[in-house]
Amino acid sequence: MSSPQNHGYRLALCLMATGTFAIGTDAFIVAGVLSEISDSFSTSASQTGQLITIFGLSYMVFAPLSAWLMGNLNRKNILQIALLLFILGNMMCAFATSYFVVSAGRVLAALGAASFTPQAAAAAAQLVPENRKGIAISVVYGGMTLAIALGIPLGTFLAQFIGWREIFLMIAVLGGISFFGLTLLLQDFAPPGKHSLQERLAPLRQKAVLTTLLVTFFAVCSEHIVYSYVSVLLQDTVLAGNAILPVALLIFGVGAVIGNFISGVMTDTLGSKFVLLVAVTIQTLSLFLLSFNLTSPWSVIGIFLVWGITGWMYLVPIQHHLLSLSERFGALTVSLNSSVLYAGIAAGGMMGGVSLYLWPVEYLPLLSLPLGIAAILIAVRYFHEEQPVYES
Repeated sequence: MSSPQNHGYRLALCLMATGTFAIGTDAFIVAGVLSEISDSFSTSASQTGQLITIFGLSYMVFAPLSAWLMGNLNRKNILQIALLLFILGNMMCAFATSYFVVSAGRVLAALGAASFTPQAAAAAAQLVPENRKGIAISVVYGGMTLAIALGIPLGTFLAQFIGWREIFLMIAVLGGISFFGLTLLLQDFAPPGKHSLQERLAPLRQKAVLTTLLVTFFAVCSEHIVYSYVSVLLQDTVLAGNAILPVALLIFGVGAVIGNFISGVMTDTLGSKFVLLVAVTIQTLSLFLLSFNLTSPWSVIGIFLVWGITGWMYLVPIQHHLLSLSERFGALTVSLNSSVLYAGIAAGGMMGGVSLYLWPVEYLPLLSLPLGIAAILIAVRYFHEEQPVYES
């Protein structure tokens, strides 16, 4: 156990949250600066949007792979390696001379992100007493929420003045702050332990787990068809003579904070299935209505607020449900959700790119409708409230 448990553990948690803030901003910032990157490399919006797909697919593959490969390493060393990879990937993006180099940088950054986030949450839980583990983990993942609320809209806004390359450079600097701080502050942890890939994927053989993960996939995919190309979708929408994109992303982030805050309480009081169905249904309807309101800035702001709230509500009941299933099908059940989440992000970016190639940008929100309906139907048919099964 490291010394911050008794002395500077709060600073260590803040440094881990700084890392997840950088990762959260990096994962989605391309959506806010897509047009600027397209102009730099003379690529289409459809092709540039695939940088989101590349990050998502890489994260999906590397999350279980890196945990398997580095399971016998000291957890502090894993955090250091992960942050170095993340920093290097973003430096490659910042100084890229071609689309290929940016793509390679996104792969490297995703490898670092997939290795850092789960290990940081686990390390945070080791730094504090038993009765404060939940708070410690929430601080680490709070960096992600803060990235959605502030990092992405702020990065999108700043890119108008300093350029998209400088945004990636700033993300790398945040990663560097986390790296040097944790290197100085943390002592060694015990290795997390190694599970084979077969063990990690074993819960997929259970129907209850597989159908729950399918809900995650379709719900995430339905919104990221739109979110990945939001800068293209809103390029002609203005408010008081200014581009609405930074404001819309900020409102979305505010909604995300609200949704993340209320979803836990609602899940505990109303049940995971009810909260899931309400959140996905309202999100699907909101995205569908967006197609018909792109010329109305106030309608866009209202839709983005509702979308932000509901888009960050449905993940909590899904995670809650998987936790109950993990009592029966193994602790690794929950870890699969992160990989599936990024698979949905990747698929949404890919499908949105194909849509932009074939149809006008206004069709993007319409395409989210069948995917959202699929998530709702699977949840209605297969999502059953589970009570944890404890060993006697």
